[in-house]
Amino acid sequence: MKKNEHVNGICCGYTKDGHGVVKIDGFPLFVKGMLENEEGELVITMVKKSYGYARLLNLHKTSAERVKPVCPLAKQCGGCQLQHMSYKEQLRYKKQKVQDVIDRIAKLDLKVEDVLGMEHQLYYRNKGQIPVGLKNNIVQTGFYRINSNEIIDMNTCLIQSERINTVLAVMKELLVSYENASVFRHLLIKDGFHTGEVMVVWITRKKNFPHKEDMVKELVDRLPFVKSIVLNLNTREDNVILGEEEEVLYGQSFITDTIHGLKFHISSKSFYQVNPVQTEYLYGKAIELAGLTGKELVLDAYCGIGTIGMIASKQANTVIGVELNSDAVKDAIQNAKMNGIRNIRFFCNDATKFMMQMAMTGDTVDVVLMDPPRSGSTEEFIRAVAAVKAKRVVYISCGPETLARDLEIFAKCGYRAQGAWPVDMFAFVDHTECIVKLERVN
Repeated sequence: MKKNEHVNGICCGYTKDGHGVVKIDGFPLFVKGMLENEEGELVITMVKKSYGYARLLNLHKTSAERVKPVCPLAKQCGGCQLQHMSYKEQLRYKKQKVQDVIDRIAKLDLKVEDVLGMEHQLYYRNKGQIPVGLKNNIVQTGFYRINSNEIIDMNTCLIQSERINTVLAVMKELLVSYENASVFRHLLIKDGFHTGEVMVVWITRKKNFPHKEDMVKELVDRLPFVKSIVLNLNTREDNVILGEEEEVLYGQSFITDTIHGLKFHISSKSFYQVNPVQTEYLYGKAIELAGLTGKELVLDAYCGIGTIGMIASKQANTVIGVELNSDAVKDAIQNAKMNGIRNIRFFCNDATKFMMQMAMTGDTVDVVLMDPPRSGSTEEFIRAVAAVKAKRVVYISCGPETLARDLEIFAKCGYRAQGAWPVDMFAFVDHTECIVKLERVN
């Protein structure tokens, strides 16, 4: 088997990225855009020691789950990878993705439930992070072509909220009109789903540039729902999007939104789930699995601006939120005050060190809520959970592979996973969110 060779094959499954898997004499080829049970002609594009890549040339047999992409840029843009899949097939693939890594990495006999899908799969994102560039002196706003830094120019994204798309269209007009697009690196737009408040963050190479004040005035005049405009200065040479220095150009440094009836301040750097409708289900299920009776001490690790901890506080005796980001902790304290919640405390600390300090003084915890980044947790953190003798752990994961790795460590530390509940937060995208409930058995 060699590069540029043509072969025929049948797709037998999916990779973690949603690519089709075709086995030729037992050798797996990964094929972008091919669905399970489809048969077609392929050309091999790369051969590794134990696997290869191929491009689909012709389909001889088409799956009933193949659909026409709703976005005309689907094949160019790197934002959505699964638009050729029916939504039913997307959910099946995501469930199997979680089950596969739990079986293969965690080696646990753990049932993964059906994925809780989205009623509406378009215009669901409340955050847009859009690169800005110039090509032949023409302003470009859009997402990057997959595996490149080339901007695919667009005016509307079908998975971003309609308010975000409206802001993007007006901002693009202003960048053209005032001829200062070269100063801009990205536009970050946050939409308060329930309140209708919008924050626009200009991520720029310079703090001062021509027509800055004119742009602010025109943007607010044209779009009254824009309640905050923030300039974020980023002079770095790498791909980190947000810089450290910020200036509020209009309104306040935050907007407000609600989850489960609680208000939250959202700033430019706040972590906030991007799918507001599914977040209600995600956090509701997590609290249900925590089994709170009103007597528990709950520790919310990786607490961010305090969202899930504050929701849990309604049914717990006491909640402790721990977060290393000092700005997030300030937001969390303000959020608790704004909602009149008095049984929650926040600490700016590393959650692992915090729990080990608790264990050294003999303190214990009833429930640990954890929602780590895609890189997952650490063995030290998991051992700290065991050290405070947490009876239950509710793990919200956005990375199935790191979740499976961490579940294996939890098992070694005396915790048994009771079930896995995936929630689809990202239609047309290969990411998967999943909740796992663990109980202390030893």
